[in-house]
Amino acid sequence: MRTEDCRAALERIRWPDGPVCPHCGASGRAVTEIGGTSHRPGLYLCSECRKQFTVTVGTPLEGSKLPLAAWLQAAHMLNTLRNPVTVREIERELGVTYKTAWHMVQKLLKAVENYRGPLPLFGETVQAHIEPFLPKHRNSRASWARRKAKKAAGTYKAPRVPVATGALSELQFTPPATNAHVERTERFLHWVLSH
Repeated sequence: MRTEDCRAALERIRWPDGPVCPHCGASGRAVTEIGGTSHRPGLYLCSECRKQFTVTVGTPLEGSKLPLAAWLQAAHMLNTLRNPVTVREIERELGVTYKTAWHMVQKLLKAVENYRGPLPLFGETVQAHIEPFLPKHRNSRASWARRKAKKAAGTYKAPRVPVATGALSELQFTPPATNAHVERTERFLHWVLSH
């Protein structure tokens, strides 16, 4: 996967209506892409707050030196419906160290930890992915148990699920993915990038 394609896909997921400044919330004419050879692609300038930003600012991907393709592949692997993926599998697939793969998984799952929507959004095995990484303090576990009880009773009301727009459909994942798997990954990334 080319970096430009990955960046464009993330921009379509995070900003379906055009770039929005993560610092002040300005959009439309207030935000312009900085072009030229002296600036990296995907860099924007907000004329309201005079700050620069990219699609990763304010997300778990911010400040990462890893290519965006690695993040997309890791998110793709975490959204598989088969047995939960291990950090070792992500390490081997991405060709990174175990420590790097571990930090990637932690950052992505930390974003998912506060998720309040319907769990099937990330596939059937999301609880197996998240449960070991939940905070140890009493309130989070208790609220997780209450939410689980409400789901079982049929009284749980979830926020709207983001609609998959096909932003990732042009990217080639390994192993090859079904359309449903790509849509799950897109919804997962939509939630990670917007919270």
